[in-house]
Amino acid sequence: MRIKNFLFQSFAQVFFPVFLVLFFIASVVIFIRIAGVTFIVKISFLELLTLYFYTLPTMLFFVIPLSFFVACVLGLSHLSFDYELPVLFALGMPPQQIFKIFLPIALLASVSLFVLSFVLTPLSDIAYRQFLEERKSSIDINLQAGEFGQKLGEWLVYVQRGKNDVYENIVLLSLQKGEGSQKDGLIFAKRVSIENIDGVIAVHLKEGKIYRKVSDGMESVNFDRMVLRSVVDFTGDGNMGLMEYWKRAFYENPRQDKTKRNLSMYVLLSLFPLISLFYFPLLGVKNPRYQKNYTILQTMGVVGTFFVLMYLVTTYVPLIGMVLLPFIWCCVGYVLYKRYVARFY
Repeated sequence: MRIKNFLFQSFAQVFFPVFLVLFFIASVVIFIRIAGVTFIVKISFLELLTLYFYTLPTMLFFVIPLSFFVACVLGLSHLSFDYELPVLFALGMPPQQIFKIFLPIALLASVSLFVLSFVLTPLSDIAYRQFLEERKSSIDINLQAGEFGQKLGEWLVYVQRGKNDVYENIVLLSLQKGEGSQKDGLIFAKRVSIENIDGVIAVHLKEGKIYRKVSDGMESVNFDRMVLRSVVDFTGDGNMGLMEYWKRAFYENPRQDKTKRNLSMYVLLSLFPLISLFYFPLLGVKNPRYQKNYTILQTMGVVGTFFVLMYLVTTYVPLIGMVLLPFIWCCVGYVLYKRYVARFY
């Protein structure tokens, strides 16, 4: 029991700092993603937090397995280079004892990841889409004067001055190919007002000029008044149930391939703590007299290898790969453990 508590303490000392650092980095990435949503659409601070909390299950799903793997390996490595693990081995503790100690928390981590990935993540994704769809029906346009790269439907927009959805000296550019003057062209207007009616954005332009490409060159058209309308796309996933969410992986639909990839990725990453048990002593158990401390580089290499294999599997053979990869990964870890750790301790 004392050895178990001793190893748990070493694990916890590494896990929580690593988890907090990765959680902070993931939060920054999430806020950048949300900023893409709020670039055109105005939302309140409370709605910003709502979107952030909707992404928490996905964020935790990626942070927990990485933190767990790193904490297990670095915790053992720290004990090895402090000569504490060699002393335990010299007193008769076999390396197999490490598996018995870490198996319950690895199992708990995998079960938690399965709940996050197959229940909470889909529910939060559905709620996220439903929230955006509700906001799209009452979009408050948020064009900033003097800023480049803003989008309004299919148009890139630049405005010189503006306030309260009324703007002066606006430029709209669309590079979409198709028939008609509103598919591919450049529009200048002196005065513009924008309104949203049930998700349909109407842009009222006054005193402007259109430049569009024709078969024999460029065409210029002057206008006193013109209205551009753009319908906001709706995903249609807002009212989808949990079972229907995953059933899309097994019948033909526009999101079948993506759902297959997500299903495979969620299974593989949920099993990662459990199927990596042999890698903990393989990377963490060292002889400090004869081996140098390259544990961090080795950990990055192993984690990177798994993520590369997971990407290949989920892209090309998602359903078969989510069964084969855990078996192969576990077998390779066992062979390496027997060769480089078990025969020496």
